[in-house]
Amino acid sequence: MTLAVAVAAAAGANCLAQEVGSIDLTRGTARTELRRPPSVQGTDGARGSNTQFHTCFDSSNNAGALRTTLVSLDRAEYQIGDKLTFEVTVENIGSAPMSIPIFPHLADLKPEDPAEKFGYSKLELVLWIAAGAEWSANTGGAASLYGADDHADTMLKLNPGESVRIIGKSNVGLNIAGAPFPDQLAVDHAYAQVSLSRVETLLTPLAVATVSRQVCLKQTKGTSVPIALTSAEK
Repeated sequence: MTLAVAVAAAAGANCLAQEVGSIDLTRGTARTELRRPPSVQGTDGARGSNTQFHTCFDSSNNAGALRTTLVSLDRAEYQIGDKLTFEVTVENIGSAPMSIPIFPHLADLKPEDPAEKFGYSKLELVLWIAAGAEWSANTGGAASLYGADDHADTMLKLNPGESVRIIGKSNVGLNIAGAPFPDQLAVDHAYAQVSLSRVETLLTPLAVATVSRQVCLKQTKGTSVPIALTSAEK
C-alpha cells in the first residue's frame, strides 16, 4: 500500500482558510533509502557522511509566512516511547503564493544515475511537548516531506489563505541525550512547528554529502492540543 497524497481543487472562495491538500503518512512506508553508486575494486570500507546545515541568516527577508496548527492527537495520555497519530494543518498566512513539498518518498526523487548530485526541497514537521510556558522540547516526534519542481505532484502551491493537512505517526520520547523525564514539570499540551529547507545530496560508494539551507519563514504557532505524559516507570 502506498502513502496517500491527495490534492483537492480549491472551493468556497469565501472561506478564510481553504484546505486544498491532504497527505496521509499512516498508509504505508516512505521510501527514503537512497541508491549508491556501485563499489569498485579497492574502495570497500566503512561508510561515512558529511552534513552541512545553514540556518536562516536573514529573518527580515522571509520567503513567506506559515501557520502550523496541531489539530488533534489520537488520545490525551501517553507514556514515553508510545506511538501517537497526529493531524496537523500548514496554512499560508502570507500575502503571496508559496510552494511546499508534499511527497514522502525521497528515494523517488533521485536521478537515474546514482552518482549524480540532486537537489530537492524538504519540509520537516516537528511535534513539541510543553509544560505551561516554562518548558518545552521537540520530543513529540517528526515527519518529513520532499519535493522538486522537476517531479510532478511533489510540490503544492499554497495561495494566501490555503492550507494542507498532514496525518502521520511518530513516537513520544525525550531526544536530549541522558536527560531524565522532568518529573517536576507537568506536561500539559503539545503543538507543532515546521521548517523548510533547500537540500543538495551527493552519494559515493562509501559516503554521502548533504548541504541543507533553511528557508527564512515567518512562523506562527496555531492552537495546541492538551496532553498528559508520564515516564514508563510510573
